[in-house]
Amino acid sequence: MTNENVFENAGRVLFTRDRIKSLEKELNSAGINMPADSFAGYIGLNVLILTIFLTLLIVLYQPTSELMVNLFHSFVPVLEPVIPLLVLIASFITVYLATMALVSSYLLMKTDNRRNKLEAILPDFLSLVASNIKAGMTLDQAMWYSAKPEFGLLSQEVKALIKSSYSGESLEDTLDRLGERFDSKIFKRTLLLLKQATATGGELTEVLERTSEDVRNTIIMKKEIAASLVLYEIFVLFAAIVGTPFLFAVASKLVAVFEKIAPLASSTGGGSTAGAGGVFTVFSNMKFAGPVISSSDFFWFSIPTILVTALISSFMVSVIRTGSKSQGMQYFPFVLVLSYLVYWIVMNVVESIFTSIG
Repeated sequence: MTNENVFENAGRVLFTRDRIKSLEKELNSAGINMPADSFAGYIGLNVLILTIFLTLLIVLYQPTSELMVNLFHSFVPVLEPVIPLLVLIASFITVYLATMALVSSYLLMKTDNRRNKLEAILPDFLSLVASNIKAGMTLDQAMWYSAKPEFGLLSQEVKALIKSSYSGESLEDTLDRLGERFDSKIFKRTLLLLKQATATGGELTEVLERTSEDVRNTIIMKKEIAASLVLYEIFVLFAAIVGTPFLFAVASKLVAVFEKIAPLASSTGGGSTAGAGGVFTVFSNMKFAGPVISSSDFFWFSIPTILVTALISSFMVSVIRTGSKSQGMQYFPFVLVLSYLVYWIVMNVVESIFTSIG
């Protein structure tokens, strides 16, 4: 049995048919020439292997094993033989969610990248197809001879699919399959216009030329909108990379300072100003209780908050730049690393200032 058959069988067992069909559309849009069953099985088997490996690592490694036992006992009193099963379930959920997030992000980024490349070269391609039709070619011949190397992936997809129309497949079915290879509304509308013009005997050259001009105007308009929103993009990035980490670092140090002041204020309260009377007597009798949360708790609160802020900011920048939030995953690692770097630098600078004062 070949590896492909193993992955296909695993995919059919681990995933529903509806999920595999939706995955097939995502793979087509991303330009991945692999059966959806095989891809799903490959991902599913990797999830199972990583789950088993992570479970064994946690259970057999003594520090993590003791940590898990204490963690479960602190929340729910469970028998120790049951803990490995709970660790297995938790590991599976973690690995599954992480894998699905990474795979979905990868497919979305590839899909958006293909769409951007397609829409950038589509006007020139349509103009060349219109010129070939004027020279007396049919639509499929015009598309075949217009698939020049400079059009990149569009040429590859066109040549791969137009061959089907030469072997007996109808041109409409070929255009439908070509539209499924790109997640672009502009491209799909263009193909729909071509099918309608072919079916009704319309003037193909005029349709192609006007469509080419409309696509070119749409791309220019998108660039102008993105350029006009650069200020908002800078503001969002500044808030995520500089503003949020800076405020959290300073606040964390203030909480630590209040923690140190609280015992001193409680031990010396009222001693030196007992006979002063008036307002001083009132303040001398007050007790300083210190911060409600500890500096350690605030630190563990700030770390995931910075992560969430970086993620949301990346999505916002992606929407401003490209009109699609899925491209935000390519900005997220850089925004996150810079945010944590600023947080660490400000923490150390503030710590050094307080140390020199003390």
